[in-house]
Amino acid sequence: MPDYQKMYHSLFNDVTDAIAKLQQAQQKTEEMYMDSKETVLTPFVKKSEEQKNDRKPAPAKKKPPSHDER
Repeated sequence: MPDYQKMYHSLFNDVTDAIAKLQQAQQKTEEMYMDSKETVLTPFVKKSEEQKNDRKPAPAKKKPPSHDER
């Protein structure tokens, strides 16, 4: 009978190692990009954030008169 626990641990470790290697490769290329003299960084603003900044504040709501003011 196959040792499923051993198989699972082997697969888990290999997948974890592959993910780590991919993350290292991504980080390496990101650093290469950032170190490039030609790199121009432009901030990206989502449309929803642009709309928030363009909106005027809503007018303050008036409170209904209190019992004493009626």
